[in-house]
Amino acid sequence: MAEEISNQNQDLPEFASHLRERRVPKLNSSTLIFAGSGDSYAAAVFAQELSRGPSVATDPYELTRNIQRTEGKNLIIVSVSGETRANVNLARKAKRLARKCIAITANPDSPLGRECDEVLPLEYRKAGMQTAGTTSFTSSLIACAFLLRQLPKTVNVRGTLREATRWATSQILIGTGASLFIGSGVNYALSIYGAAKIREVLGTKAEADYPEQLGHARLFTIDTKRDTIICISSGQDQACQVRKLLTKSGFRTMLLAIPNDNIVHASLEAAIYLQQLALVLARKRGMKECAFLSDSRTIELSSKLIY
Repeated sequence: MAEEISNQNQDLPEFASHLRERRVPKLNSSTLIFAGSGDSYAAAVFAQELSRGPSVATDPYELTRNIQRTEGKNLIIVSVSGETRANVNLARKAKRLARKCIAITANPDSPLGRECDEVLPLEYRKAGMQTAGTTSFTSSLIACAFLLRQLPKTVNVRGTLREATRWATSQILIGTGASLFIGSGVNYALSIYGAAKIREVLGTKAEADYPEQLGHARLFTIDTKRDTIICISSGQDQACQVRKLLTKSGFRTMLLAIPNDNIVHASLEAAIYLQQLALVLARKRGMKECAFLSDSRTIELSSKLIY
């Protein structure tokens, strides 16, 4: 995981550069449906929020149940492996209805790649062993931005890793306490991703929600001594305001504030910060591998559910 995080300094700018050499498909954002599971669902939500409304994100199985929604639409399926059963079934059933099916995947020759009309390959160096998804996620963000014609002229995350390590080192999560990530817009997508990294790497409970939802029933389930609320903010937004109120009321909070000079750049930086948070906290706890890798029976069950 640490190796892949570090590789992003080189891999992300190179991938963005390669995409700029491609012809951007002429896709109206109002026709786009993004689907994905796990980290890829967070990438789909990022695309929805990046479009500021016209594009939508959905769960692949739920979309298959309502396949008529794909009629005349351009379906973008995000799947790093390209082997997730729900994604492959979705592509197969959408063929007769959707205007076009595009796969965003690291495996162009996968079952998903073969079912789709076009493939946008994710390009990055892999660690050579199973680990929590890092560069696969940030590369997916870049690919989604490309399809939405919002890929920045330059992508440069050099220096972000150093700052992210410094920030993560200063943060504290209590033992097995739960984590709740909140954020609006693209920061909600990043909250989904941040929660996933805490679950995978530390093996502790983590959830994601919008700031507005926190004040309702969820607030009453938070342990003020053990649980931590991580607020992802782009400035003086609702997540920032909620955090101030929570802190004054004795809740444990953490703030990840990334200035939103460019929404794609800020999202890439925030993702790297969240990766480093999980990695640094795992190292503080003396862990040698991601928590999800320690339970072979659960991994086997996970594979049965997914593939």
